[in-house]
Amino acid sequence: MLETNTARTDEALVAEIAAGDQRAFAEIVRRPGGRLKSLALRFTGGAEEADDVVQETFWSLWRNAGRWQPGGPPFVAYLTRMAINRAIDGERKRRARRLFGLDAVEDAADPAQPADQRMETSGKLAAVAREIGALPTRQRAAILLAADGERTNAEIAEAMGLSVGAVEQLLVRARRTLRMRLAEREAQGGLKP
Repeated sequence: MLETNTARTDEALVAEIAAGDQRAFAEIVRRPGGRLKSLALRFTGGAEEADDVVQETFWSLWRNAGRWQPGGPPFVAYLTRMAINRAIDGERKRRARRLFGLDAVEDAADPAQPADQRMETSGKLAAVAREIGALPTRQRAAILLAADGERTNAEIAEAMGLSVGAVEQLLVRARRTLRMRLAEREAQGGLKP
């Protein structure tokens, strides 16, 4: 009896990718691709940067599929860690560009931007997003991984390569910092963009 694409395990698909199977690669991209894009978008704050993070993550998987071994971290945790690392690298590059004045010209606004994206960039949500973006990198990664409520602290720990206790401490610090900063903003006249 032949296995269907949906029944194939991540382990089997990764082995097929390592052998150059493009259909297996397309299946892997479909499975966690949306969640990785969502995480990257929250981490970077921009759709273009998020697309770059996801594309670089999957490109790296295509080139290095043989490096992941069953028995280590689950494949989705491995892929999530790769995406976080790509997002951190992208942030470092953007900081370097700003340091050298290479980001002096603002990008033009996209008039075709969907309404839900316009809402994200205004009001209270934008203020909260800015405060999350100002968190230290590991705190930001932990809070963004926890934000959708779909991952346990153990899964976050695996994705970040940390202990569960370390993740819990990162989350406590991140939440405390966010509460303090947002309370300060509110006291200074409200959460404005």
